[in-house]
Amino acid sequence: MNNYVVIGLGNFGFNVAKNLAVKGNNVLAIDSCSEQIDKIKDLVNDSVIGDVKNEQFLKEFIDNTIDAAIISTGENTFDSILAVHFLKKLGVQKIIVKAHDKTHGQILKVTGADEIIFPEKDIAEWWANRLSEPNLIEHLPLSEEYSIVEYACPDKFAGSTLKKLQLRSKYKILLIAVKDILNNDFILMPAADYVLKPDTVLILMGKKEDIGKMKVEVK
Repeated sequence: MNNYVVIGLGNFGFNVAKNLAVKGNNVLAIDSCSEQIDKIKDLVNDSVIGDVKNEQFLKEFIDNTIDAAIISTGENTFDSILAVHFLKKLGVQKIIVKAHDKTHGQILKVTGADEIIFPEKDIAEWWANRLSEPNLIEHLPLSEEYSIVEYACPDKFAGSTLKKLQLRSKYKILLIAVKDILNNDFILMPAADYVLKPDTVLILMGKKEDIGKMKVEVK
């Protein structure tokens, strides 16, 4: 069980706190509005009314046992920047902040935030990718260059062995696993003689540009 603090209980913060708690995590929710605290208090482990600009208040409830802090203070850019500064001093291991524009995000990064979230932008990109690339089911970025993707087995791959496809030498892509949707099987690191079938999902790892080239070739 991980320990999280969610600061700011607007729509985004409220739902993050609720879902983290549903998944069995220990969640502390903080907001300056008593109404928001009343809404969340029965859904999380602890909730408290407070001002994130008050360092002494934060010290009372937060220490370095917190695995991650999620900050979502809406249009109050100064509040989020100051909260990042204080949480950094308190030794919070990871600080994730919702930013409302690029400049705000840049300032938060300089202040010490580990990750910046632009919810509307991120959701828009996710939907654009899903609609324009129907084979691409899910995407997990590893770095600026590499990622892991779930990719519906292309028709051109179905019926071929991994040895024949030569994904590693031809595309510089590693096939980590195969999920068989019909039989609900999961094959980790399939052997060279494994025959790919329709209705399976390939879990691939590689450079984003290499994965992109493969997708173009197998369309």
